[in-house]
Amino acid sequence: MMRKLLVLISLIALIFGAWYLASPWFAMNGLAEAAQDTAALEDKVDFPALRASTSEQITEAARRGSGQGGLLARLPDVVTERIGREALDRALTPETVGRMVASGTLAADFLPEQLRGQEISWEVEREGFDSFRAIGTFEDGTAGPTLIFARDGLAWKLTGFELPGPAL
Repeated sequence: MMRKLLVLISLIALIFGAWYLASPWFAMNGLAEAAQDTAALEDKVDFPALRASTSEQITEAARRGSGQGGLLARLPDVVTERIGREALDRALTPETVGRMVASGTLAADFLPEQLRGQEISWEVEREGFDSFRAIGTFEDGTAGPTLIFARDGLAWKLTGFELPGPAL
């Protein structure tokens, strides 16, 4: 009886370990496969979280660009930020994200010209059991975009991306 229990516990630990190591790669592959199917893509991407993440980056870029100026000096940045958020809500739809994923250009429009078109290799960096980052590196060794995934049950959803350095 004790031997059966030990085998069962070992089997459960093995299955959990396999899920822990392989599930991020399956999530990234599933995202690429879902690119042609809008309904499937909606299951793989948390669009409200993706918009919020991108909006935060736009806000941060606007703040960096505005420097330490007063309210009047920052007014054009505030207007640009507002327009950027509204455009973002219209741009980050399942259809457009699907086209970007299918063509391999997710976040590419925000990258410097010299990095566009290069192959990206990915490295998974775990952040506990609930999230992971897929950190991209371009062929020439330059840091690429980072895709952020959050756990949804036993599956994963894309919730954001970060661009390297001052790309925005």
